[in-house]
Amino acid sequence: MEWESYYLEATDYYKAALGASRKNTLGNLVIYNVVAMSIENYMTSILMKSGFIPEHSSISSMYRELKKNHNAPEEFHTEVRFMNRFMNFCSLEPTPEIVPTDDEIKRMVNFATSLKDWTSDYLAIESKMV
Repeated sequence: MEWESYYLEATDYYKAALGASRKNTLGNLVIYNVVAMSIENYMTSILMKSGFIPEHSSISSMYRELKKNHNAPEEFHTEVRFMNRFMNFCSLEPTPEIVPTDDEIKRMVNFATSLKDWTSDYLAIESKMV
């Protein structure tokens, strides 16, 4: 099933981000992007499992879609807004790049962990699958 591939890809991104943040490798901007890919894929897996195709790929748009049909934890809203601070959306105007601090990376990884756990529970994924 297609949703499973999104879930497995999200888990791979999550593991890479977790390892890189613990070992302080790759740099915070790269870790941020890997965490964001993990979050996007976890959300996509739930939406796809429920028969929805995400309309947009931004974390905030996907979270809004998720909230429409799922009982996602309210604390995710704050973390999604936090993640948006670092997004560099396509724009004709140059925007300054914001590099997350080590503490901000920890917060992002913690959010990804919470989302992973919630997603796993929601999808009833067996722990041996990942």
